Amino acid sequence: MSSIPAKSAFDTGPRPTSIAVKFSGACPFSADLDVKLQAAFEGHGSPPTSAQPSASTISQDGQQAPTAHALPQHVLDTLPVFRHDSDPAHTVVFIESDLKGYLQVDLDVSRLNKIHSSLWMCGRPLNARGLHRQEMMGRTVLRTEQADLHLLYGDALFLKPLPTYLLSKAAWDTYLNDDEHLHKDACGFLLSYTWLVRSPLDFARAEKLHLLPHGLTWLLWKRLVWEFLNSIDPNSLHQVNKRYHFGELRLGRINTIYRVNPRFVFQYFVRGYLYGYNRYAVFFQRNVGWVLVVFVWFSLILSAMQVGVAVDPLQESVSFKKASYGFVVFSIVSVAALLVFVGVVFATIFLFNMVAAVSHSRSEELRRAKLAEAKSE
Repeated sequence: MSSIPAKSAFDTGPRPTSIAVKFSGACPFSADLDVKLQAAFEGHGSPPTSAQPSASTISQDGQQAPTAHALPQHVLDTLPVFRHDSDPAHTVVFIESDLKGYLQVDLDVSRLNKIHSSLWMCGRPLNARGLHRQEMMGRTVLRTEQADLHLLYGDALFLKPLPTYLLSKAAWDTYLNDDEHLHKDACGFLLSYTWLVRSPLDFARAEKLHLLPHGLTWLLWKRLVWEFLNSIDPNSLHQVNKRYHFGELRLGRINTIYRVNPRFVFQYFVRGYLYGYNRYAVFFQRNVGWVLVVFVWFSLILSAMQVGVAVDPLQESVSFKKASYGFVVFSIVSVAALLVFVGVVFATIFLFNMVAAVSHSRSEELRRAKLAEAKSE
């Protein structure tokens, strides 16, 4: 008999009953946009096909290795040249030598799936707002290549541009339909854009932000969305990755969950989900500001108490004098403790970054030396 894990403080949200649904992978739209997008891409002035390394890839030893791709040229031309693999050595992998692996990395939202039971603290299970609504709310849009940052917001709203391959039937038929997890990732991401781009106003905003593939028109998008929502149930959402059961999520709260959740505390306590302190000045701006606010409130209260001690009837009140004395001591100790706390956190982060940088530098130098030695043999 399997043991039931103890309930964590992060698992207090509602748990819907899971329903087993048989997977049947298929392209969620029948409109073949490849021809029209190819024509628009060529009209935009894409480089000649002969200049693109689409018919061959560069292997690790620098040799040309022939490959065969089922994807249209206009889709291949929008892909990056290489990526760093997820292994500890961050090996350089050329995209066209492992398209399936690239798609798995490009659409990966597993970090959010790990804390799915806690996402109710970061946002409500509602559709994301349209782009024009985001603009009305004063949110600045930052484009990102990471799917697990898509629709997260803090100081700005992160959005991943819609990849061209998600509008290609060839990509679905070749790489996405035969993998349930990848199919759900792709359907979920495409669903998120049906939320964001609902009207011509949203579409114009998306074009201005360069979020949509070149050559896509409002009428083509409208037709695709109609077919997609008739293929993917937008109400049950059983055909999409569970991350897309939620729309917009608060990045700050996701950072907190990663820092204090017992499963991640030792690995992510310093850096959290998305490390935002690329400069120490940013750290002090974000963490000393609230200390100054506390200090201002203490100053106002102490000034009022000072006036109260000088006027009747509080001048003769022993209780008020004792309270004033206690608050003076409390304010001094509190401000000092807060400053010490910020200093300790800063020292911890500084030491962590220094040790990590030195360790990574030495290990990377050793790894590259071994690779160079192996090449020379």
